[in-house]
Amino acid sequence: MSTIETREQIINVARRLFSKQGIGNITMNDVAKAANKSRRTLYTYFQSKEQLLEASIEMEVKKISTAVTKVAMSNLPADKKIIKLVFVRLQMTRNIVRRNGCLHSDYILIVEHIRKTFDAKEIALFRHIITEGNQKGLFNSESPDLAARFLHFCLKGIEMPFINGIINRNNDDKFVYHFTEKIILGALGHKPTTSTL
Repeated sequence: MSTIETREQIINVARRLFSKQGIGNITMNDVAKAANKSRRTLYTYFQSKEQLLEASIEMEVKKISTAVTKVAMSNLPADKKIIKLVFVRLQMTRNIVRRNGCLHSDYILIVEHIRKTFDAKEIALFRHIITEGNQKGLFNSESPDLAARFLHFCLKGIEMPFINGIINRNNDDKFVYHFTEKIILGALGHKPTTSTL
């Protein structure tokens, strides 16, 4: 097993233990035993369980980053792309938080520290899509940079209500999707293309 694979295996084992039992209830010995590694091997990669938690969160944030970048660079028209990016991001964040059970409150506190690079990248992706939409005549945004920042911070603000089901209470996902689409595209001065059907 390569050093990268070993490191990832340790992170995944630690994440599962943390999510089931909470950070305070797990020791480095527990992680080493569950990963079938020696303590020495474990400490070669991580000096503390806090470092393991940060590595676990970084791995999860990287998954989201990869997925939203894929959407942003897809061949979809900008109006479809920006909405898909928003929902891929929200749904992946919800899945990660739910999958990590006991880490819910710990994740929220630590993620802010770790995701600064991700936040800057997300703003850049939104800016790219909005600029592309302006150039193709789909959007009429006076400031793609301001619109990208505004969208990013609005998205961060609705993360927890989305994860907890508060936003879509009494509404199905399809309704929430179309409602969100109207708000975002309306704010960007969306000019729908006429269909040739």
